[in-house]
Formats: sequence, C-alpha cells, structure tokens
Amino acid sequence: MTAITVADLAGVVYSSGKVFDGLSTGRLDTENFLRSGSVEGITSRADLALLEDLRDAAGFILDGAARPTDAALVRDINARITRSGALHPGELRTAEQRIGVRTRYGRHSPEALTNEGLQDLVETLTAGTDPIEAALSLFVGVARAQPFEDGNKRTALFAANHLLLSAAAGKLLTVPVSDTDPAVADTFNDLLARAYLLGEDDGVKNLLRRDGIVPIGA
Repeated sequence: MTAITVADLAGVVYSSGKVFDGLSTGRLDTENFLRSGSVEGITSRADLALLEDLRDAAGFILDGAARPTDAALVRDINARITRSGALHPGELRTAEQRIGVRTRYGRHSPEALTNEGLQDLVETLTAGTDPIEAALSLFVGVARAQPFEDGNKRTALFAANHLLLSAAAGKLLTVPVSDTDPAVADTFNDLLARAYLLGEDDGVKNLLRRDGIVPIGA
C-alpha cells in the first residue's frame, strides 16, 4: 500500500479551513501548498498561518497513527495550532475564562473539562466497534465540549481522522462544503449548532455520513 502523505489529507485541510475559519485560498492552491509548500495563490498572512497549522496537524496525525486516540492525543493535536489558535495551545480552558460559542439557537457554554474528564469523554465517544461511527461521535462530542480556548472544531476533526487512520478504515472525515453554494456549509453549521444546544446529534451525523466521509486522497 502506498504511504499516505499530508497531501492526501487535502480535503480535510481545505474543508475545515473554509468552513471553520473562513479560508479564502482555493482548493487547488491549498493542495499545491500541502504537496510542495508553494505559497502561490495564498493571498493573506492569515490564510498562510491557518494552512501551516492545518498542515502541521495533518502531519502529526499521520506520524502518530500508531498512538491511541485518547485525551493526550487530542491535546497534542490542539498544541499544533500555534499560529491561528489560542494563546495557550494544547492547554485545557478553565471555567474562569467563560469561553462559549454563539449560535443561532443561543450561546453554547459547556463546562470546562479536566484532563480526566476529557479522557472519559473520548473513551465514551470511541467505545463502538465501527470506526466511522466512532469518528463521527468523536468529532461531534469533542467539538461540543469545547475543551480548549480555540481551535476546538479543527482539533475534533483531526482527532476523528486520527481514529480513522489508526483503524485503517480507508476513509477520511471532511466537512461538507461547496465552492459555489454557501448553503452547504450553512446547513452543516446549523445542524452542528443543534447538536451543541439541543442534543440533536443525528442531523449532523447523517449529513457527515452522506457528504463528509470520503476515500483517502479524494
């Protein structure tokens, strides 16, 4: 089997950058950056910083595919988001920081987690035997928990992909996005917000099963 490279995770990088952080660099230029390091087509320092962080997270989960998907792994992924994320990458947020997320359904302000709480959460979310279902649960659950100051959805997505890679599932989890139809990302964000505040996980999981699970390299 051909070794998987960071460029094979271009769909994960591009879709997460576009939907979560407003990446303005196009899909092909993102792929070229991951393949060769070319910055042609990258028009802002913010985009470059974001792409560098996402490239580092992608490389990290590939290099650490043999590691268990646990709290330490999730924290280590967040620690790679150093240019476009929190002031304290990899450190769990505290209750005193009062970090939350605004959604169209209200503000989502989950309780801060200890490392033990994060470990318990990850173990619960990944308890199933189907790696795709476990990856979906891990993404939604970690994103909803908001364990870090910033970069939570990115961290959750790369943790879910680490699980898929370590299970040799042959699939990756991407975020539904269209270069011509913003309603695709809007629908995803709406369903994720409903999972956050209303506990309605099935909507966003069904969308991801249909449009987010792709073969490696697609």
